[in-house]
Amino acid sequence: MKESSCHDPKMGAYCNAVRRLEDKFNSLELNHVLRKYNEAADTLAKMAFERVTVPPDVFVSDLYKPSVDYKDDGGSDPPPVNPGLDPESTAALELEAMDIESEPPAPDNLPDWRYPLLQRLVDDTLPIDQAEARRVAHRAKTFLLLDGEMYKRCPSGILMRCITHQEGVKLLDDIHSRACGHHAVPRTLVGNAFQQGFYWPTTVADATQIVRTCEGCQFYARQIHLPTQALQTIPITWPFAV
Repeated sequence: MKESSCHDPKMGAYCNAVRRLEDKFNSLELNHVLRKYNEAADTLAKMAFERVTVPPDVFVSDLYKPSVDYKDDGGSDPPPVNPGLDPESTAALELEAMDIESEPPAPDNLPDWRYPLLQRLVDDTLPIDQAEARRVAHRAKTFLLLDGEMYKRCPSGILMRCITHQEGVKLLDDIHSRACGHHAVPRTLVGNAFQQGFYWPTTVADATQIVRTCEGCQFYARQIHLPTQALQTIPITWPFAV
C-alpha cells in the first residue's frame, strides 16, 4: 500500500522489484500477521536456527545469492558467495549483548582468532568445513573493517577494536596488578577492558585465569570478612524496650 519506507539498500532493492511487478496484477494487497498469530513461521524459524531435521511436509529451497539485482536499483554489486554454503540461510542476526565464548585461555602459539573473520570481510571466503563456515558467516555480521582495523559492532552502536589474544592478556594484566591496578575480580576486569573499547572473544576466561594465578589475590582471598559470632536478629519491639 506504499505506506512504509526502506532504509536498508538490500530491502530497497527488493521493494523496487515488487513495484516493477505491480503492473502485471489487477490488484495487490499486503496483510500484516501479528506475531501471536504467526506460529507456523515461528516454528520454521526455530527449526532453521536449531538446524533440526526438516519434516517431510515442509518445502526447503536454498538461496545461494540474492534474488534481486543491485545494479538495476543503483546499488553496489553484491559480493560473491561461496557456492557450497548459504550464509543468509543460517540464523538471523541476533542482538547479542556480549559475544563471549566460554573457552579456556588459548596458548600464545595458536593462530589469530581474527583471521577467519578477516577472510570473510575482505575476500568473502569461508572455511571448507560447513559447520565452521556457518559459524564464521554468522559471527562476521557483527564485525566491520575501518581504516584497516577490525571492529565489533555492539547493539548500542559502539565500535570496539578487536585485538589479539596476547594483547588482551597484557591489557588485563595491566588493569589488574600494574601501577593503577587494584586486584579486581574477573567481572570488573572484563568491564574495564570493554569500557576502554577493546574486544577479543576469550576475555572472561583470560580474566579468570589471571585472578586465579595472582599470588596477591590468592593470599587476600583467604581472609573471611565475617564476624566471629553469629548474627542476632533485632526484634521489632526492641527500640520501644530501650
